[in-house]
Amino acid sequence: MNNIKKIDYTFIKSNNSNKAIVTFHGWQGNKDSFLPLVKHELFNDYNWYLVQGPYLVDNDTTRRTWSYEVKPGEWAFEEPKKLISELFFNEIFKKFDSKNVYVIGFSLGALVCYEIICSLNQPLGAIFPISGFISNEIVLDDAQKETPIIIGHGTNDQIVPFERSKESYNILKEQNANVKLMKYDSQHNIPIKMLTKISQTIEK
Repeated sequence: MNNIKKIDYTFIKSNNSNKAIVTFHGWQGNKDSFLPLVKHELFNDYNWYLVQGPYLVDNDTTRRTWSYEVKPGEWAFEEPKKLISELFFNEIFKKFDSKNVYVIGFSLGALVCYEIICSLNQPLGAIFPISGFISNEIVLDDAQKETPIIIGHGTNDQIVPFERSKESYNILKEQNANVKLMKYDSQHNIPIKMLTKISQTIEK
């Protein structure tokens, strides 16, 4: 579970937009997990970075994860954290103003949002952790204090309970984050209500 050399991703270029959306998939997903969003009518012309977790699940190249469990309830991803924060996003910020960069993370990808993206030292356009949780202690960088962090979670989620997002909201609120919690009648997915909120936020 080490010696990661780079972060794999697919870049989809827009012909008109100066905004970029970066996605982090959930456990057992891959960089194609967010392709339906790229083609969705709410997101018709943006630059996209579809990022792929570096670790295989059960040696299956189509099933990926961002971290590995070092002990029950504790997940480690120091190597991808370093690569994502120090290399990957630095390259993005050379192409796009940081405030025109928006990050979506689903399930385990939301953990990436909480524990890596919230610590970036350049302000983002917005961060959307969806159906996820905070596993380890996090520190919100001062650069992200004004960044909208919009948490989404279905109240009928059987995979990650809604309460985990409530806990995450409270942790961020204690650090004076600009955070909101959206709940909706849904399971472990991203419903149209959340997609609409993401689209409206990016369009502002």
